Amino acid sequence: MLLILWGVASYCADFRKEKWAEVEVARELASFVVKSGFTDLPEQIVCEMKRVLLDSIGCAIGGLMTERGKIVVKLARRLGGPQEATVIATNDKVSCANAALANGELTNALEFDALSRAGRHDAPIIIPAALALAESVHASGEDLILAIALGLEISGRLKLAVGGISTPIAEGPEKGKIRWPRVHGFSVITLGAAASAGKILTLNQKEMANALGLAGCLCPPSIVRKWMETTPITMSKYGPCGWAAHVGVISALLAGAGYTADTGLFNSEFGFWTYTGKAKGEWNMEPVLEGLGAKWHCHQICYKQYPCGDCLISLPEMLLQIMEENHLQPDDIERIKAQPHPVAQFTAWRENALTTPDDYCFNARYLLACAAQKIEPTYWHDPNIQRNPKIQEFLQRVEFAIIIDEKDFGLARLEDSSAWQMRIEVVAKGKSFRKKASYVRGASWLPEEFRITDDELIKKFGDNASRVLPLDKANKVTRAILGIEKMKNVNELMKMLAS
Repeated sequence: MLLILWGVASYCADFRKEKWAEVEVARELASFVVKSGFTDLPEQIVCEMKRVLLDSIGCAIGGLMTERGKIVVKLARRLGGPQEATVIATNDKVSCANAALANGELTNALEFDALSRAGRHDAPIIIPAALALAESVHASGEDLILAIALGLEISGRLKLAVGGISTPIAEGPEKGKIRWPRVHGFSVITLGAAASAGKILTLNQKEMANALGLAGCLCPPSIVRKWMETTPITMSKYGPCGWAAHVGVISALLAGAGYTADTGLFNSEFGFWTYTGKAKGEWNMEPVLEGLGAKWHCHQICYKQYPCGDCLISLPEMLLQIMEENHLQPDDIERIKAQPHPVAQFTAWRENALTTPDDYCFNARYLLACAAQKIEPTYWHDPNIQRNPKIQEFLQRVEFAIIIDEKDFGLARLEDSSAWQMRIEVVAKGKSFRKKASYVRGASWLPEEFRITDDELIKKFGDNASRVLPLDKANKVTRAILGIEKMKNVNELMKMLAS
């Protein structure tokens, strides 16, 4: 009997200890966000936050041309509210929450937005939330940069608890095969948006913890695995980024007004990871607080050169390299064999029939056709380009084969966590030309030769902005963003962006 009582007491003590530790995670994250100041940011992070802000605003401007973009702008106008925040590159001012909704959708509409290493589509969720509130309270450029950095840091750290979508088996007869999670998604990024928004509002530690708790129960579901097995692809894709940005703003506003939430949301038995679909053993909280404030993750950003799903991102570049090096024209190409990231084996890519606007972002054949015809990437998803006779002729004439090799990818990833192993073979003029990309160009954590330069980002911004803004205005906006830490009031930037 004594042994049983001792066992029960021991279990309860362990449970209390575990539960207290989990409550401390939310409190520690809240404390970190509240206490961090602009001077705590390393120079490298300040630089990267300006780059990702420039890239995201450019993507949002390009997104105005899409059907999805037009829908959300119209909705933001209808919802209205106090005129405190701007729908990017328009004259529309609405409530900060509704501006975040529209701008999040605009930023993600072209599938051109930057990716975070751990959290993936963080930028179109966190940046619109921070930007809308920064404008509404007349925050400074320093305030905005700090809020974005902290939001990306919180999201990235929480994402470390569950890892990525493709985990190679490390040993045994199936070594190199990919273990695909049953549930995956970007719900956690909403907490980063709440942290950004809360920082702009200067919430105290208790309020910040409540903002995180609210975001945790209001966030969109983790639907990536469902989306991967669904065709045709709809505008909501893997989750509406604008809604997550909207929730981040609402969570911070409610917390600031005194609304309370469960700050123990990381309870390992029934908490955040469980109610967002993860089974016990599929998450590990240890990396979340490790080196907090000393070791940063927020600056690990990958910038896209082409508006497409990241599993296909190196294919257009390799095709263009082959064409340039061998003086090939589109009419010379007879056959293309491509090996993308193995996630392309799933329905969204494998059975993609180009029936919806968003199908085009994830169809390797179409993307390669646009690259071969040397169409500017910002126009790839325009309806008139999709119907372009040259594109249609290329799709019908050229033989395509998509090859999936999980083991090639998995074994390389076990050696180097940044490896991608994309390959392409082009048959033209009776000859075969091959390329291999071991890394995705654009990632800031890779060696210098794989990074996107400031000049390249400025050109991408200019190409996207040219859809709405005159050249002189676009250049003025570029200079303002790259020096935004000197700006006393973010409203100056939003006025520059107005159409």
